[in-house]
Amino acid sequence: MYLHSFSYQGFRNLAPGQIQLSPQLSIFIGDNGAGKSSILEAISLITSGRSFRTNKLNLLTNNELNEFTLFGVSSEGTRIGLNHQNKEKRNRIKIDGQNIKSLSSLAKIYPTQVLCPESYHLIDSGPSERRKYLDWCLFHVEHSYFSVWKQYSEVLKQRNALLKSKNSEAIKSQIGVWDSQLVDSSSRLNHFRESILTKLLEVFNELLVQLGVEFCKDLTIKYYKGHTDDLEGKLSSSLNLDIERGFTQYGPHKADLRIRVAGVLAKDSLSRGQKKVLINTLFLAQTILLKQLTKKDSLFIIDDFTSELDTANQKALLGTLLRQKNVQIIISCLQQEALKWLEKGYNSAHMFHVEHGTITAMNDSDISADNNIDSSSTEKN
Repeated sequence: MYLHSFSYQGFRNLAPGQIQLSPQLSIFIGDNGAGKSSILEAISLITSGRSFRTNKLNLLTNNELNEFTLFGVSSEGTRIGLNHQNKEKRNRIKIDGQNIKSLSSLAKIYPTQVLCPESYHLIDSGPSERRKYLDWCLFHVEHSYFSVWKQYSEVLKQRNALLKSKNSEAIKSQIGVWDSQLVDSSSRLNHFRESILTKLLEVFNELLVQLGVEFCKDLTIKYYKGHTDDLEGKLSSSLNLDIERGFTQYGPHKADLRIRVAGVLAKDSLSRGQKKVLINTLFLAQTILLKQLTKKDSLFIIDDFTSELDTANQKALLGTLLRQKNVQIIISCLQQEALKWLEKGYNSAHMFHVEHGTITAMNDSDISADNNIDSSSTEKN
């Protein structure tokens, strides 16, 4: 399955339109501010239920309108619709004509990964981004994980509410109940995360060898549970400080992936370019593992492709993706010339030109004309 057609209206700076996407590779080309990232963001929203730029849907609506509407049709005929109304603060979501309550339901249909400039903060940012990396895999691979995660989050919410009350009698009588439930759900949560990391690392290490990444020979990635020693004892010993601060300091909600090279944290030892290579490989490992464990088709979106990566790393990333079966790839870039290496070896790409929010499909004659102009310019120079 892949996203076959996509229509949009009232979304950011995009003029209303409809496009037909390639099952393999679609490329959006245009100047900064033209709307390239907006169309990728809209596609991401309809397939994953999330924007990769903001969690406030009202910011996605065109300034002159009160609502936006997105509609997609898959290659198998699945129809997905999303309408957001700003004033009413309401979403209307439909899948094959059936009303859906939650945006997160969209993510179950078509696993979607997004690699954008912000993704390259994965190593340098706080632990929450690395937890999201692990949880994306689990959400799509382990069907029972979401219920365990939801249970843990609810127990954590109740425990924190009790701590914030600062009611000593209530805390004394109830904290043991919440601690017991938190320990139980955290144990299951950690088991899922440690298991998926083991599988991810097998794929990741194989990719490092295939791609010839030498600086990662002494690299280690280990899961930190969000606490040391026994969690039950940790919750008990930190209770007074938890009450003072009004939240739970230890548990899987504080978990992290500790990435080190030769014993030193990667954020402190790797160059910016090396971090990009490492992050690309981590995302590729997700895609390959998803295929191995579920056989699901998936979508890989890369925003600002050519500006973030040099040609060698572009070829490594895109080449590996193109070798995977049933991975639909959608990318944006500033200039077509930067992808000449791709045009020669991959002729089935759908290419679109984006200008002032208007998206136009580029046919073969458009592409050939651009290439002829580039060639003649080169000859004159």
